[in-house]
Amino acid sequence: MRTGSRMEQSMAQWFKNGRWRRPVSWLLGVALLAVVAFYAVPALLVDRRAPVRLVVYAFSTQEAAFDQGIFPAFEQAWATQTGQLVTIEGVFGASGTLAGQINLGAPADVAVFSNAEHVDWLKLGKRVRRDTQPAIIGCTPMVVVVRPGNPFQIAKYPDLAQPGLKLLHADPRSSGAGEWGVLAEYGSAYLPSQDEAAGRSQLEDIWGNVRLLADSAREAMSLFELGAGDALVTYEQDAVAAQQRGIGLDIVNAPRTIIAQHAAVIVDDNVTRVERSVAEGFVSFLLSSAGQQVFSRFHMRPPTCQGDAFPALVEPFAVKDLGGWSQAYADLVDGLWKQQIESNLNLAPAPQVPRTGEP
Repeated sequence: MRTGSRMEQSMAQWFKNGRWRRPVSWLLGVALLAVVAFYAVPALLVDRRAPVRLVVYAFSTQEAAFDQGIFPAFEQAWATQTGQLVTIEGVFGASGTLAGQINLGAPADVAVFSNAEHVDWLKLGKRVRRDTQPAIIGCTPMVVVVRPGNPFQIAKYPDLAQPGLKLLHADPRSSGAGEWGVLAEYGSAYLPSQDEAAGRSQLEDIWGNVRLLADSAREAMSLFELGAGDALVTYEQDAVAAQQRGIGLDIVNAPRTIIAQHAAVIVDDNVTRVERSVAEGFVSFLLSSAGQQVFSRFHMRPPTCQGDAFPALVEPFAVKDLGGWSQAYADLVDGLWKQQIESNLNLAPAPQVPRTGEP
């Protein structure tokens, strides 16, 4: 009886002191870790090994560079580096249009825009985090494309205002090339003297000759190839590519022109945890020497816009010289062009352009 009594007293004291909690807590902890490991470890292994499909939205002039160069090169590099298979689906169109589609729910994991302003649109749409800084993956100066022999003797932007010239232009409402064109045409007159009236006057005079608008830079080039217009303001990259395809045209490098800087960003609202590492790897690849070599083959300059393989730039300027994209877009595109120029355009009916898979 004494023995039983002592045992009962010891057990009572053990419970009273709370010593029982230690082994029970330890056993519960071990059980919890086992459950987490049972479910989490296989999931992590599956994430690392399972094929990933990445959706990339990119502005129209990058279609050949991405489909024929960047996508296959990255897929191979990623598989070699990680052992994971990646399949990339590309969607191409006018930069501003793509930004609008993504804000409306289009499933882009990575977006490549013709300018950083369209990244800001995704921030306003809460598709990209507010503190995200886009990667500038390359640049190309704006040039003037003319008919062989340059019959209007165009040498610089003021020459686009001469009487009788029919100018073809990408639409600033949808196209990044259209926006860059507005900045080039205004800035080339404004910057030498900081004279806003000179910039506004030149922009109005040039747009007095615009007869056709195209949704994107690629569609504008297609219209030019079909015989529309005497001149076209577009990217050097697309002009050189068209020339090498055998299209009859000359390229005029205006001495004072803007350099168009292109931006890539991960769409945070769409990319999953599994896809994020691949998306980050893809953007890093665009900036790598391997990625830049691919871009160079397709006539896009590096982010510095200088390189031995490209013509020297005489008096280039950048969007920062016009106050940065937020100010330039508000003042020149959304303000001056949309409010004062667009309503006075004298446009001709546009011919039909064969579709090339763009949205």
